[in-house]
Amino acid sequence: MRMKAGLALVAAVTSLMTGCVEESSRDQAPEGLASKDDARVHGLSKAASRGREFWLAFPGNYQATAALTLFIASDTATTGQVRVPGQGLSFDFSVTPGQVTAVALPSSVAQVAVDGVEPKGIHVTAGADISVYGLNRLLQTTDAFLGLPTASLGTDYVVQAYPNVNVLNGSQFSVVATEDATEVTITPASGVGNHAAGVPFQVALNKGQAYQLRSTAAAPSDVSGTLVHATRPVAVFGGHQCANIPDGTTIACDYLVEQLPPTSTWGRRFVTVPLATRLGGDTFRFAAARDGTQVSLNGAVVAQLQRGQVFQTNIQGSASITANEPILVTQYSNGSGFDGIPSDPFMMLVPPFEQFAAQYTVTTPSSGFRSNFANIVVPNDVVAEVMLDGALIPASQFQAIGASGFSGAQLPVALGAHRLSAPQPFGVMLYGFDAYDSYGYPGGMALAPVAEVSKLTLSPREGIAVVGDLYCVTATVRDAADRPLAGVRVDFAASGVNSAVASVNTTTDGQAEFCFEGTAPGEDVVTASIGSVTDQVQVTWTKPNAPPIVDAGPDLEGMASQQLTLRGSASDPDGDPLTYAWSYVAPPGVHCTFGSPSAPVSSIQCDGAGTVTVSLTTHDGTATATDSAQVVLGWASELTMCGLPRYTNATSIKACGWATAGGSSTGIVSAYFTVDGGAPIPVMPDAGGGYVSTQLHLTEGTHVVRLSVVDALGHVTWREQTVSADFTPPVLVILSPTEQETNPDPVVTMVIQQQDASPATVVTQGFVTEDVPAGSNVLRHTVDLVHRDWSLVHVRATDAAGNTTEVVARVYVAP
Repeated sequence: MRMKAGLALVAAVTSLMTGCVEESSRDQAPEGLASKDDARVHGLSKAASRGREFWLAFPGNYQATAALTLFIASDTATTGQVRVPGQGLSFDFSVTPGQVTAVALPSSVAQVAVDGVEPKGIHVTAGADISVYGLNRLLQTTDAFLGLPTASLGTDYVVQAYPNVNVLNGSQFSVVATEDATEVTITPASGVGNHAAGVPFQVALNKGQAYQLRSTAAAPSDVSGTLVHATRPVAVFGGHQCANIPDGTTIACDYLVEQLPPTSTWGRRFVTVPLATRLGGDTFRFAAARDGTQVSLNGAVVAQLQRGQVFQTNIQGSASITANEPILVTQYSNGSGFDGIPSDPFMMLVPPFEQFAAQYTVTTPSSGFRSNFANIVVPNDVVAEVMLDGALIPASQFQAIGASGFSGAQLPVALGAHRLSAPQPFGVMLYGFDAYDSYGYPGGMALAPVAEVSKLTLSPREGIAVVGDLYCVTATVRDAADRPLAGVRVDFAASGVNSAVASVNTTTDGQAEFCFEGTAPGEDVVTASIGSVTDQVQVTWTKPNAPPIVDAGPDLEGMASQQLTLRGSASDPDGDPLTYAWSYVAPPGVHCTFGSPSAPVSSIQCDGAGTVTVSLTTHDGTATATDSAQVVLGWASELTMCGLPRYTNATSIKACGWATAGGSSTGIVSAYFTVDGGAPIPVMPDAGGGYVSTQLHLTEGTHVVRLSVVDALGHVTWREQTVSADFTPPVLVILSPTEQETNPDPVVTMVIQQQDASPATVVTQGFVTEDVPAGSNVLRHTVDLVHRDWSLVHVRATDAAGNTTEVVARVYVAP
């Protein structure tokens, strides 16, 4: 027989603690999450491999003297008990977060029956959620399993183990009852002892009883593909006493064990990475739970399976495995003799993509294995975001796995615990090798009932959202009987003008909600998927509407019946087309009309006096904006002002006017002058109107003088006039010398510097008068002097305000 020599117990079992996944950590978030915040964002639940109650068993190893150990971990301090009721055994334990507690069991707990029921079910209970791992250890023939809590168990299983190859024939499986009066129907895939292939038989079990069926028949006898159906949830384990893989020509054999997930948790999509250091590929087995199952490897169909059939193949390199129906995929390490590499067989369940998580804590044995590796498969979008023990894994470590959308990596890891996380669900497999020894197991899986998913629908089917807001869709997941499925991970992806991904577990009503924020206007498609089951909806993102900006223009003053121009304006930050509408509110009895009521620039004419509020309203199709202005109207025809000078050099002038009530007024009640809008200077005409006057004191400069009257109805009428007060005389400069000789018809040039606000008049010698043109400051005068001797030429300038300046030039006229 091609087996290992010198099989013996390992004295220090605790040095090999957790050859399987250890899921606890301090302040740890739920399984599949990088942090507790992620739990709120993604809504993912804890992994199904945690719980407060477990029913387990240890299928038989090559020898009955194997050391049996349970390893217990939790992220919460708790206590519990390990009991083997049928053996009268009980062990108390306590767990510290971040540490692993080992509970050693006597080797007598291991199953030895070839076809029989034994009281060897192991019951584990705790006050908080825990993870439990079983280690069945003999030197060079060791394996471990991840315990599945009672809440994750089912009633239908298809056994996966390994065939006999005529070296050590011991293909086997075990069933443990979690409740009394459990009827188990077993349909062997091949003849085992007295049980014919394909012929069902029943085993009655009570709580804590364990049934083991082992085939010792010659090759190719195999319990793989055996159907197990129970009336109540049961735990099922598959494996081999000591298997040579891939066949009997390969040295050497090793113990295999896995706790098998119920068929309700099987998936349809798988991605795998070859085992590091190995040559020539790895052995894989695919088991079918339904008739008409078609399995494809890297896009090519490799098997057509009926329920309970198993297909075995060798796969070299990374691979994508898909099926039209749920399947169970198992990856095996070949024996050392297969390629001459230090190693040994192990059996490792490959989690389907549908059961991936976003966070794992895994642990290698603390000693005994010189080479340890983690195989990782991760979505292509996040290859640069995978963390190992708090550090990013270089993206260069990953290689694309065909067109699967995933990339894989083989990472050497040191002895001890390791934490892995990524923004999206991914897969982890941990394994190690030594001389004729090995171990391997998946980093974890959610164990949701993904195989039962029949309907996945998204709602609403179409939607409209505003950029910057959150848009939410709800996925409803149901089975073939239209019952809601809880705990199923739904993968969401938005694509189009925006992109977003998230994974959310369904609640008890079978629903999962996905919300994402749009950052750009346009169309998006939201896809929800559970493996190959998908649905899509559309959402249209519209740009956020900025309301229009509107201005009704300045306040106006005018007279009754006078047409006034309204200079409104409006704009829209988004460039949307605008509509316009003018409206007004007037005093009682006053009616107004707009010249262009639907244009920003319009006019208004009212048949009475008073204050009218006009409003311009604009609409961009979504939002409305309004602005208002005041139009103050008076009576126009009954007020005149006395003539005020346009220019004056007086500091005080008289202002006067005539005011008579007009229209429907009953008389003038007040009148006043203002200068430049300053304080009113009251004046009062005779009853019914009349002459008014007052003295106005002016400062130098241009002023607006207004006379206003108010009638008994409150109507205001006014007249205005501009007055320039100029107290500065003009400046005269004669450019030619003040004393000069000249020939007859002398020419004298004079300049008026423009330092005065009023136009000036220049007079010379009393004979010549010329106005200085506007904008010019140079005059040329020809002076006709009778005397041929020294003469005086007088030049005088007077501005419009009456200010005068005179200069004298002494001119000599030669005889």
